[in-house]
Amino acid sequence: MNALKSQVVADAVEEVIKQAENRLPVDVIEALVGARDTENDKTATSQLDAILENISIADDRSIPMCQDTGILVFFVEIGRDARIGFDLDGAIHQGVKQATNSVPLRPNAVEPLTRLNSGDNTGDGLPDINYSFKDGKAITITVAPKGAGSENMSAFRMLKPSQVGSVKDFVVETVQNAGGMPCPPIIVGVGIGGSFDKSARLAKRSLLRNLGDMDEYELDILQAINSLGIGPMGLGGRTTALAVHVEKAHCHTASLPVSVNIQCWANRHASVTLDAGHDLAHVTEQHMTRHHPTEQHMTRHQLTEQHKTRHQLTEQHMTRHQLIEQHKTKHQLTEQHKTKHQLTEQHKTGQDVPHHLTTPLTRDDIMELQAGDIVYLSGTIYTARDEAHLRILELTNEGKPLPFDLEGAVLYHCGPLMQKDKGGWRTVAAGPTTSARMTDMTPQVLDNYNVRAIIGKGGMKNIAPVLEDRCVYLAYTGGCAALAVDMIKDVRDVHWLDLGMPEAVWVLEVENFGPLVVGVDAKGRDLYEEVLGLALK
Repeated sequence: MNALKSQVVADAVEEVIKQAENRLPVDVIEALVGARDTENDKTATSQLDAILENISIADDRSIPMCQDTGILVFFVEIGRDARIGFDLDGAIHQGVKQATNSVPLRPNAVEPLTRLNSGDNTGDGLPDINYSFKDGKAITITVAPKGAGSENMSAFRMLKPSQVGSVKDFVVETVQNAGGMPCPPIIVGVGIGGSFDKSARLAKRSLLRNLGDMDEYELDILQAINSLGIGPMGLGGRTTALAVHVEKAHCHTASLPVSVNIQCWANRHASVTLDAGHDLAHVTEQHMTRHHPTEQHMTRHQLTEQHKTRHQLTEQHMTRHQLIEQHKTKHQLTEQHKTKHQLTEQHKTGQDVPHHLTTPLTRDDIMELQAGDIVYLSGTIYTARDEAHLRILELTNEGKPLPFDLEGAVLYHCGPLMQKDKGGWRTVAAGPTTSARMTDMTPQVLDNYNVRAIIGKGGMKNIAPVLEDRCVYLAYTGGCAALAVDMIKDVRDVHWLDLGMPEAVWVLEVENFGPLVVGVDAKGRDLYEEVLGLALK
């Protein structure tokens, strides 16, 4: 009997990463469809419709659904009778490197202090590999790509043993503070007990569970979260979270560690099971199963009884496309009544007719927009994240010119996933990044340049006074990076590529880029702050 070979594992890892990046598990799609089915807020339904369309495009074209392909977190279950005659860590690292080129993945791994990018999504401590053991000779490798937008909203608190009743309050508070930044509707993983680090690992592992698997305690927290009314992308609505999963471990008598790990709507994960007692020449469909580490196997095109939805899907092999199409046919995107969590008429869209604008924008263009309006943009936009903002300000302070013109410009908070193509570049995925990271730098940028619009996700705290009379904030649905590709007609240029692919300034030619929601208008209205105000009541 031959032992499993290193390259077989590397190839399997490459394939399972591709599956995770391009296709959501069916239970996640079901939960999103269910959220859309029960939503009556117009802005919320538009966000959920964009998400579902994005899922279909990514699946159909086999491209990453989000430009933030994350850092790679692995959960590896090793059979006690498995025969491994090679460096398993090394094989997984090799699979990640292969996937970076073939999927492709955005290079996200940087040295924490120098911020130098490794270029292949590996480095000290990355990928993050967690090992456990089980009966048998098989090895199950589960990958869960974790993007920064949701990861950054996670929290830890060391409660006192007497504060058991405060766990729920801490979880709800964490979600409330996160608002629209982690791309809701979210999945909330909670780890209770263990130690400082153990609670965090419990919280992260809980995100792998089937979304419908919740007990009364978890459902109670979920109800409290959804009563906040934060809604999809933080713009209001019924569904702020799709699920709450709690994992527990015994802890010291004097402590009560609690970790909350937030996951965006794109709860990406996939698994492969390999027979570690035989030599496999390649990974076939019979070995490539998508399931949770709890041995609840599910083939790629089949729904088991455990995954049936309220729609009573039949025993047929229901694909992800069929599930979404069934939803579209049923609803036809009709208008429905508002819920108690919806913004009042005063806070709804100013106009139902979308605005179609062409860059460069003028002050008159933006002063016509009201918070809640829908906008489609054509022309040139510039991506700019943290490092690009810093460099813009450095050059400005030194009195040096920028290599691009920001007069009437639109800045897109985006770190796109790009690929070389015939001597130029093509866009693989280009959704928005969390705008809050740029909040402190935005006033100085606007003081020096007539930037007229900022595109991003999640809003920017206390930004309305900064934007007033000169700029608007346009919200694009977080995670919908595949959907954006068709609206990007050309990559006209790139500046500061030395900062790395995500941080460089990409000059994009777009056509009818949207729908974009006016999250903050130039007259002082901020939808995010209004939604948060309702959540605090």
